Formats: sequence, structure tokens, C-alpha cells
Amino acid sequence: MNRKHPSGVFMMEMIAVVFFFIVCAAICIKTFVKADFMSRGAAELNQGVLIAQSVAEVWKGEGTAGLEKRFQAKEQELGTDSYAMGLDRAGNPCEKEMAVYEVRVENTGTGQADVVVSRNGKGIYSLTVKKHETQHGRR
Repeated sequence: MNRKHPSGVFMMEMIAVVFFFIVCAAICIKTFVKADFMSRGAAELNQGVLIAQSVAEVWKGEGTAGLEKRFQAKEQELGTDSYAMGLDRAGNPCEKEMAVYEVRVENTGTGQADVVVSRNGKGIYSLTVKKHETQHGRR
């Protein structure tokens, strides 16, 4: 008597089920990795915006002397009116070798400057700032 065992069909079904779960797991992992990448990019952009705003406010209120005092900014080349500074992960001034973010402030005209925040040579955020001069004695 030659009996056929149904174990061959059962084994094929199990292989198909395992393959299906592997495909589903791969899709889920890819989705989580992409979400993590997007989250890190958003956090980096947020920090870049905060840094640019802080530098812009100091420049508007105190000028380049404030940048030198508060952020240890260094003039790029003498007479260029372009300043660079290094900031750590939290946005605090630090030495250029330890810097995570590099910020450049370039005066582009009368009362106007461009603030550019970059990380690893890649621009994260840029901001154009204008000073509004008030006239004293006017009401």
C-alpha cells in the first residue's frame, strides 16, 4: 500500500506563510527607518531655525560686536563684514573643531544681513534679517 502523506502540502503552506510575514516585516522596518530619518531631519531643521533666530536677534540688537561677544564670531577676512562661528549641538558657542553647526553672517547692505546655518557643509537654514532704525524724538 502506497499512502500519500499530506505533510508536503502542509510544508508548502508554512513556507508561503513565513515568506508573507518576512515581506510584511521588511515593509514595516523600512517604514520605521524612513520615519526615523524624517524625524532626525525635522529636529535638525528646528535647531537650525532656533540658532538662526538667536544670531539674527543678537545682530539686530547689538550688531557685529554682539556676535563677537556672545557667539565668539570671527571675521572671515578683514574688511569683508562676513562673520563665522561654531556652535555645539545645543546651540552654544564652541571652538570650530568641536562645532556641530557652522553659522555665517554676511552683511549684504545697509541694515541687512544673511544668516546661514549649516552642518557638515550642508546648508540647513538661511535667514535674511533687516534692521529697522528708529528715529529718536519722533512721536
